[in-house]
Amino acid sequence: MGTDKVIVRRRPLTPIVLVMAVAVVAATLGVSAGPAVAKTHRYRGAAPGSVTCQLSGTISFSPRLSASSGGKHAHLNGKLSGCDTSDTLVTVTSGRVHETFSTTPLSCATLSSTGAAATVTLTWRGAVLGRGAVFSATRETNNRSQVVTNGSGHEGFAIPGGGGTSSTIGSFAAASGSSASVYTTFTQSGLASMCQSARGLRSLAVVGTVTVGSPTAPGPTTGGGSASAIPLGDYAGSSDPSGVADFGFSTGTDPTYATDYLDKTDGWAAMDGASGIRGWKGSGYRLVLGVPILPGTGTLAQGATGAYNSYFATLGSNLVNDGEANAILRLGWEFNGYWYPWYVQTSTDAANFDAFWRQIVTTMRSVSGEQFKFLWSASADTGTSYSPSAAYPGNAYVDYVGTDVYDEYWGSPKTSAAAWSNQLTQQWGLNWLANFAAANAKPIAIPEWSVSVRSDGGGMGDDPAFVQNLAAWFVAHNVAFDDIFSFDSDGTWNDILDGRFPNSLAEFKALFG
Repeated sequence: MGTDKVIVRRRPLTPIVLVMAVAVVAATLGVSAGPAVAKTHRYRGAAPGSVTCQLSGTISFSPRLSASSGGKHAHLNGKLSGCDTSDTLVTVTSGRVHETFSTTPLSCATLSSTGAAATVTLTWRGAVLGRGAVFSATRETNNRSQVVTNGSGHEGFAIPGGGGTSSTIGSFAAASGSSASVYTTFTQSGLASMCQSARGLRSLAVVGTVTVGSPTAPGPTTGGGSASAIPLGDYAGSSDPSGVADFGFSTGTDPTYATDYLDKTDGWAAMDGASGIRGWKGSGYRLVLGVPILPGTGTLAQGATGAYNSYFATLGSNLVNDGEANAILRLGWEFNGYWYPWYVQTSTDAANFDAFWRQIVTTMRSVSGEQFKFLWSASADTGTSYSPSAAYPGNAYVDYVGTDVYDEYWGSPKTSAAAWSNQLTQQWGLNWLANFAAANAKPIAIPEWSVSVRSDGGGMGDDPAFVQNLAAWFVAHNVAFDDIFSFDSDGTWNDILDGRFPNSLAEFKALFG
């Protein structure tokens, strides 16, 4: 069996259950299964940078233009093709143009420019990272137009005209730099003949070039939020580098880390084979990898004796061979949560967990070529009868300490302020983490965090205050890296891009972009 099962990564949907019921629910929901297959993010929003396209269309005048009377209105409608973009992640396959002039841009009486202002609306079809994208329209304003002549002597129109200015909003936004030049098939003498004819001018076919935006214009891929200097990672689905890249583009962030998980259902061979992570090879992302220390079999007590060391030696060799020698390994992540087979429930479990951890680290550090780092990470919202330090294997065996932080709260009043206070003060919360990291001189890493909607009502929903508070906490405590969890599964919705969290997403872009 593969790893394409629903991931249940923390507190199940029913917050209080009997131990026997937990086992039944775990079997039913596939708690010990691997991560779900990634869904792709479809980019929606403004395209960045600039685009240059070929235009073909028609400019029409109403009423007709003639030497004796001038039209009052002019409109250009056309199609775009052959587009080149400055951002290599963006592809524009086609587009449409509608341009409205404040009055006719051409005087038939003098065959000269009227300098009419123009407003252009452009719509786009295209893709980001090879996937179909929905780009917002572009609106370009120009304070003047100009009649121009090309090298073949054909008359046409340019925006902005000489000395004029333009600006664009929406896709390919820019304060200046946009331009368009379109030409008719007529020379000046040909236009003069049409203007002097009894029929006058009703419309003209035009072709030309449109450039919108600026290669250095701000867009979704740039930013400068207060938490943007902290290395960011993402979980967008199992073995899905393109999903992480797509997330970065969609949010204007630059993820350099990626979260994934080994198979935790199907025994030692499935776990130590690590076949599910081979898609990351050569991706450029540093892998933050959840390692199930009991993949559906075994006990903490047996692990503490070294009985399973050979499996972790095999895992280490496979990771090195697959290009993940520098992976950050989360051994038995969220060990204080009752939803995983390696649940550390008692002080006896904690002692066995500590010893097991030391066995694993010693074994994996002996693998040739390894550069592994080890992240001891708990679940913030689950209390235990033992103190957190009782489950700590010792500084010599840990490189980072962390906890997973989801915007969930079952208390009252159910407000952002109360939920954040709970994030700080709960047993395995952020106040504890800051103090524990300082006492042990270890850097803090947050390998999972996200906004949350839950079918049991425990999630805080669209909560920009959570994003703001957490970003400030990251900065204040010199967090080494943080990985957001942008994925939806049955009964829980954590993908900040799925449309449920518009205000949180805006705050995320502002602070992490």
